[in-house]
Amino acid sequence: MQVMNMLLFTLWIVMSLLRYMRTVASIFTFIFYRPKPVKVKPTYTAKDVTVIVPTTFKSETELTHCLRCISACSPASILVVTAVANISLVQQICSLKAYNRVRVLGVEKLNKRRQMIKALKQVNTKIVVFADDDVFWPARYLDYLLAIFEDPRTGAGGTRQRVRRNPGTFINFWNFLGISYLERRVWNNIATNAIDGSISTLSGRTSAYLTAILKSDEFFHCFLNDHWRGHPLNTDDDKCLTRYVYSHGWSITIQSDPRSVIETTLEDNPKYISQCLRWARAHWRGNFIVMENERYWRSSKFWWGCYVIYICQFQTPALLVDGLLLGLVLGATLGTCCQQWATIALVVWIVFTKNVKMIPHFCRNPQDMLWIPAGILFSYIHGFLNLYALLTLTNTTWGSQSLEALEVVRAENEEVVPLLRNAMDEGTLYREPVLGRVVGDDYFSPVRIDSAYGSRSTSPG
Repeated sequence: MQVMNMLLFTLWIVMSLLRYMRTVASIFTFIFYRPKPVKVKPTYTAKDVTVIVPTTFKSETELTHCLRCISACSPASILVVTAVANISLVQQICSLKAYNRVRVLGVEKLNKRRQMIKALKQVNTKIVVFADDDVFWPARYLDYLLAIFEDPRTGAGGTRQRVRRNPGTFINFWNFLGISYLERRVWNNIATNAIDGSISTLSGRTSAYLTAILKSDEFFHCFLNDHWRGHPLNTDDDKCLTRYVYSHGWSITIQSDPRSVIETTLEDNPKYISQCLRWARAHWRGNFIVMENERYWRSSKFWWGCYVIYICQFQTPALLVDGLLLGLVLGATLGTCCQQWATIALVVWIVFTKNVKMIPHFCRNPQDMLWIPAGILFSYIHGFLNLYALLTLTNTTWGSQSLEALEVVRAENEEVVPLLRNAMDEGTLYREPVLGRVVGDDYFSPVRIDSAYGSRSTSPG
């Protein structure tokens, strides 16, 4: 009996180390890792940056606020790429809000990769930043983002991200899940990147690159001909970019300064499940493509990333793994006086590890702790979503939206004025991602809409 107990205990130790070593290491790394400092005389400034915003123009208010935040950071140029049918309307929104650095480009068919390439060919600055149309930058964001390029080995990078919490004391379940997802992802990215420079994916929500790395026929061909088992990929663009940068010998750096946190929105309804499936499929596909075609992931340089990103991805679904650990503890302590306490200790540890990455959010919003039980339950459900995603990798659609429906004219002539008013009026209610501050029209000159495609007047002073 003692031999069997010892065998089960040894198996439990091995499995626990394999599962939780990354968690323990990430806790210490997240606590002690320091942000990249902003120099008094930086190598790159905002005037060296072109921002590319590929947009489906799904929400005029989000796009308006996104452009307001980006414009406030004073990049050299902003290139917005949308469907040809909606170029005029986006141009009007930009002109009415005095976004004088913005150029609007169009594509016949909405395809994020082709939108990005169309704009990239127009870039003449040293740095290019890709930003989704639903991200909101804090003040001086580019100063903190560009600090990563003080290291000459860095070819790309990004910053911390956060899902915008819906207003009100108590948020809904879906909003909490979105917040939880991004908090955990940012925690993991900072930890692995700090230890050995690795990262699973440099998020496309906002990411910066040395233009010289991407503005080449080689990259254009690679980016536009990315496939998974014969299926062309429109999604997974950030996976492809991450792979390309690493495979060409450059480093990727994450700026962890809390003043550089961008905010974004995710589906706060059942469509969030579709987003989860898309992300899970992209995760599996991206990792398998790297493991099949690249060497850097198993090099001595990325030893920690090899373990965390590529080996630990197979520890799913979590319900089965945690159940196995619990079974091993029960078996190893069978017939001993410590079985009850060992079981309780393991359960407490599991609950702790499933919430430790949410501690920063709970410190900001302690009322959200009421969702902890539901969050743990969904984490187990998510494990089975991961398995389903693994079995459906040939599904390369966006999942949560129809691109075809967004390629038509957003508004007829008689609807343009109300739409523009809505974009400007509601856009002023959006909060800048800095506590205690609101981005308002004081950044720009107020305007009056006179006609659908007519004149505009600027208020004096």
